Amino acid sequence: MKLSLLDPLVVPKGSTSGGALRTAMAMAKEVERLGFVRYWIVEHHDVVFEANPAPEVFAAALAGATSQIRIGVGGVLLNHYSPYKVAETLRTLAALFPGRIDVGIGRATAGPLADRALRRLRGVEPPDDHAEHVEELIGWLGNDLPATSPFSSIRIMRDEPAGPMPWILAVSESSARRAAELGLGLACSAFHQPEQAPHSYAAYQSAFRPSRHAAGLATPQAFIAVRTIIGETQEEAARLAMPVRAVFRQRRKLERIMLERLPELDEAVAIMDGMIAADESDWPNFIVGTPERVASKLRHMAAITGADEFMIQDFLDDPALRLRNYELLLRELD
Repeated sequence: MKLSLLDPLVVPKGSTSGGALRTAMAMAKEVERLGFVRYWIVEHHDVVFEANPAPEVFAAALAGATSQIRIGVGGVLLNHYSPYKVAETLRTLAALFPGRIDVGIGRATAGPLADRALRRLRGVEPPDDHAEHVEELIGWLGNDLPATSPFSSIRIMRDEPAGPMPWILAVSESSARRAAELGLGLACSAFHQPEQAPHSYAAYQSAFRPSRHAAGLATPQAFIAVRTIIGETQEEAARLAMPVRAVFRQRRKLERIMLERLPELDEAVAIMDGMIAADESDWPNFIVGTPERVASKLRHMAAITGADEFMIQDFLDDPALRLRNYELLLRELD
């Protein structure tokens, strides 16, 4: 089983956003040493305790600090941007670091005010043209837009090979089928609706067609992203999971407004009305437990789906603790 890391770049207590970025660079080196396949970074806006609103910029620093691990702009929220400008940025990264850059293509709201701030035209509602923009972006990445495109005469770094490698971020079965029809990689999220993940993964595998785009795939590639909180004991893992549980509880209650920092344990317990035990279901929102328990869950998910790569995410703000947990999980999986 292969492991990768999705890093939300939580700002450690007593640190700054710049400190969090430097911490992430050190973490990327460490997980590369441990044999992780990918190090992806997310795109979030107006989240005070996360340090990376511009992953396409920071990806260059991460790739420059490492030598082998694949670096992923782990969520270009394409509903906010011009596909052409996004492709220019990504093609530049691919030229600088050949064969090492991934791009996850998604869509999401950052909240009403941030969404409006991201728009060039603030007085009109943007159309729902995400599907068209995805195909346009893939065409730019391989310089093979169809002749019917009004932009077909434009090329981006036409002397460079196609890339970087595009992945569709999928929560639902319909998004997974879209990735399969386009012949792109599938980053299957088990965050938001985890019970949908096995169906999405199966739909992708059965519907996959080789891509007609140079930047696409000839054979399917997929991984499943899960949130994991590991402790040396079950009790420690449960305690470590409480702050992130509280953050997402408050986000739902406050309609996408995030807390300004990760709460302390006692604050989190108060928000959650007590300690929360680990979910025993096959597909929990958070996989919480000892290395043995987490490894067992991942093996079970792999047996159900056939997945051989899992991308893990935690929201811990202690780098040493995070690294300890990754080492413990790897030791158990080995």
